[in-house]
Amino acid sequence: MSEQIYDEQVAPALMEIMKVCNANGMPFIAQVEYAPGEFGTSADLPEGRSLVMGLMYAAGLCRGNVDSLIMWMMNHAKEHGHSSAFLMQLGVPLQPEKAA
Repeated sequence: MSEQIYDEQVAPALMEIMKVCNANGMPFIAQVEYAPGEFGTSADLPEGRSLVMGLMYAAGLCRGNVDSLIMWMMNHAKEHGHSSAFLMQLGVPLQPEKAA
């Protein structure tokens, strides 16, 4: 029943909000847990968005798996650089590695 409500009412409403955000250059993320452990996600994440939006999206996709979230953070930091003491302890370089 909850998934049907999500599919028929919530997701279309979120799509309308997402369209307004997109038209105005605003990244958008929404996640609904319509049943325990069951999620619906709506996202529009254009280039140039902040790291916060990427982290929010990654956290939602990881579904509570902290290892997956840390791996996402490590991979993102390797590509884009970072200033995290914890990622440094994990051996992630501060600056992105140059392509050969």
